[in-house]
Amino acid sequence: MSEHDTTSRRGILASLAMGAGLVAAYGVLGLQGLAFLLPKRLRPKTRLLYAGRIDDYEIGGVKTLYDLEGTPVLVQRSEEGFTAFDSTCPHLGCKVHWEPDNDRFFCPCHNGEFRPDGVAYAGPPGDAGQSLAKMNVEANPEAGVVYLEVKDVKRRKA
Repeated sequence: MSEHDTTSRRGILASLAMGAGLVAAYGVLGLQGLAFLLPKRLRPKTRLLYAGRIDDYEIGGVKTLYDLEGTPVLVQRSEEGFTAFDSTCPHLGCKVHWEPDNDRFFCPCHNGEFRPDGVAYAGPPGDAGQSLAKMNVEANPEAGVVYLEVKDVKRRKA
């Protein structure tokens, strides 16, 4: 085998690897573009769930509500408005709860601590730079009510 044959094979393999990477990158870009252009009806359906009256929430307080699947959702009211968080800890999936005396969300599994904005600052979630997942919440000041956007569930036929 001559030196020229080895260089040629390396060049071919390098070109094939670069071509495969380029095809993969454009494939991912194409899928993202397609997902962006898909009509909303193909996306998961959601619905607004009545979450109470605005006056039922004190500023700085957190209420636990349940979505249509029975999963706890933590709805917080601040001076700026309302924020809702999924109560599932991003570390291992344990349930997070609000501790008003410590002004934090707390995960009892591994002592994960989250600031009121949902960003972890202690424990394994803090070490990993994780945050609680936010959910859409809407307040209607004219009607004085709060709605939580949740994933719709298919109803079983009786």
